[in-house]
Amino acid sequence: MTRSLLSRRQALSWASALAAGLSLAACSSSPSPQPSAAASSSSPDYTFRFGQAGQVGNLDPAASLRMETHRISVQILENLLGADPDTGEPTQELASSWEKSEDGLTYRLTLARDILFSDGSPLEAQTLESNLGRWKALASGPVTPLSAPFAFLFADSPQPLAQASGSQEEASASSSPSPAESSQAQEQQAPLVSSWQVETQEEGIQLTFHLSRPSASFLKALTQPALGILPQKLISSQGQLTGQILGTGPFQLESQEEQVIRLVANPHYRGQAPQVTALEFVTLPDTEKRYYQLLENQIDAYDQVALKDYVPLARAGYAVQSRDPYSLAYVGMNLAHPAFADARARSALNHAVNRSALISAYYPQGSSQANDFLPALFQIRHEDTPGYYSYNRERAQELLAASSYQQEPIDFYYPTNLSSPALPNPEGIYALIAADLVAAGFVIVPKPYTRQQVTSSVPQTYPNYGLELTGFVGTFRDPAAFLPQVLAAAASAPESISQQAQPSADASTNPTPSPTSPSQEASQVPSSYRAIMAAINRADAQPSLEEQRQAYREVNLLAAQLRSALPLVYPVSGVTQGKRVARYTVNATCLDEFSQVTLRS
Repeated sequence: MTRSLLSRRQALSWASALAAGLSLAACSSSPSPQPSAAASSSSPDYTFRFGQAGQVGNLDPAASLRMETHRISVQILENLLGADPDTGEPTQELASSWEKSEDGLTYRLTLARDILFSDGSPLEAQTLESNLGRWKALASGPVTPLSAPFAFLFADSPQPLAQASGSQEEASASSSPSPAESSQAQEQQAPLVSSWQVETQEEGIQLTFHLSRPSASFLKALTQPALGILPQKLISSQGQLTGQILGTGPFQLESQEEQVIRLVANPHYRGQAPQVTALEFVTLPDTEKRYYQLLENQIDAYDQVALKDYVPLARAGYAVQSRDPYSLAYVGMNLAHPAFADARARSALNHAVNRSALISAYYPQGSSQANDFLPALFQIRHEDTPGYYSYNRERAQELLAASSYQQEPIDFYYPTNLSSPALPNPEGIYALIAADLVAAGFVIVPKPYTRQQVTSSVPQTYPNYGLELTGFVGTFRDPAAFLPQVLAAAASAPESISQQAQPSADASTNPTPSPTSPSQEASQVPSSYRAIMAAINRADAQPSLEEQRQAYREVNLLAAQLRSALPLVYPVSGVTQGKRVARYTVNATCLDEFSQVTLRS
C-alpha cells in the first residue's frame, strides 16, 4: 500500500515538472515557458487559490475560534492597528498614528481620513462607537474561550481569594470559605479599558482609551482578528454580526459556498491595490487531496503540509516555508467534572501522557514538547513547571489510585475530518493519548465531533464534557493571546478544588510536586482561576520587559499548580506554494497577507 502511494506521488511530481517543460534539477532556475498566442490575447488569471484544511461556517471573527475563519476575515476587515509580521509590534492600519500618556493609562489613536467600506459607505465616529459597544457586549456573561479576548479588555477582573490565616493544612481541611473570604471573593477590579471617547477632529477621527492600569499588551491586543472593524449597520444590539461580512480591507466577499469562499478586490480600498484580483479558499480536509491538487495546479498553495509530504514536495521542486512555533496543542479538563475534583487525579492525567511519542508520530521536525502554555519565543519558562507534566505511567497509576476518582466515565471530545497547525492528525493524536490514559486507569469514552457540530467551543456546546483535545494559533504576539484562552474553561471551576489559603504574588513559595507517597499529596491546590488572572494582570502591568518575564514565570507556575489543562506540543507547521506563485510570505500567526501575494502571469 505504501509503495503504491509513493510511486503515484513520484509519477505526479515528474508529470507536473515535465508538463511545465522543466527538469526537477532546474525547475527553480529555468525561465518560464512563453505563453501561446491564444493565451497572450486574454487577460492573465490573477486568482489565487488556497487550500484550507478546515471548513468555514461563520465568517464573523468574533464568533469563531477557527484559524480558517480568521485567515479569511483579515483579508476583509481591518483593525485599529496592524501587526508587524516579524515582530508583532503595532503598525498603522486604520489608525495612522497613536500616542501614550506618561503614566501608561491613556492612549489616543488618530484614524486615517476618508476611509470607506467596500460598499462605499464611510467609516465615521459612530462606527467606532458601535464596534466598541459590540466588544463590551461580547465581554459580558461567563468567560469562555470565545469571549476571552473581549473579557481580557472589557470585563471586570476577578480578585484572588484573600490570603487566609493558618497553615495550608488548616486551610485545606475546610472546603467552605468563611463569610469574610466569600465577601472578598466577590470583589472585582475595574476592566482594563475603563472608558473611551470618540471625537471627530479636523485631522481625522480621534479615539481615546482610558485604562485602569498600565498594560504592555494593550496595543497588541487591538491587532487580533476578533477586533476587526465592521459597519454600524451590521452590528446588532447584542454585538452580533447581522448580514454579510463587510470591511475596509483589500478584499470583499463575493460568494460563500460550502467548499469554496471567493473574495474579490475591494474597489474602495485606500491602500495599494493587490496584484491578486480574486482569492478562492477551497476546503480540503484531507492531506492527500491538498497534496495532489497542488501538483495538478488546481490550487496555488496550502497550509498544514503533512509530515510525510515534506520530502516528496522538495523532490518535486516545491518550496515549503515553515512557520515559527506559535501554536499550542493541549488537553483541556472540565474542573467541574467529578473525575477531576481531586488534584491528584488531574496530576495523574498530566503524568500519564507520553508527549514525545505524539511528536515523533505526527508533528514536523522543529516541533517541541510543551511544558507550559506559552511558546518559547516569550522566554518566560519557569524552571519548575516541567515537573508537573513529566511522563511517568507508574506515578500516574499511583496518584489515580490515591485520589477520589471512582472510575467515573470521562467523555473525551476530539475533532475529526480536519487538520490544523496544532492538531495535524487529531484522530491519531487522540488515539495515543486515550491509550495512555486507559493504561493509567482512567475510563475514557471517545466523543468524536465535526466542526459543524460545535457552534463555538466544546465547553459551551457540551458543558458536561470531561476532556477536550484542542489547540490554537496565537492571534497576537503576547502572553495574553494564550493564557486567558487556555484558562477560560477553568473560570467556572468550583472553588472547592483550591485551598482557601491562596499563594502570595511570589508563586515560587509553592514547591513542585515531591516524590513522596501519593496518599500524602493534597487533594486541593494553592492556586485558582481567580488567582491566576490577577497574577496575569500584575504581569501585564510591569514596567520593563524583564520584570514582565519574571512575573509571567510565576503565572506559569500557578497554572501548573492548578492542573486545569495538559500542554502537549508547540507545533511547527508548513505552507507550500505552486509554480505560479512568485511571492508568498508566511506569518507565525497564520494570518498571512494575501494582498502581498504575487503570481506569475
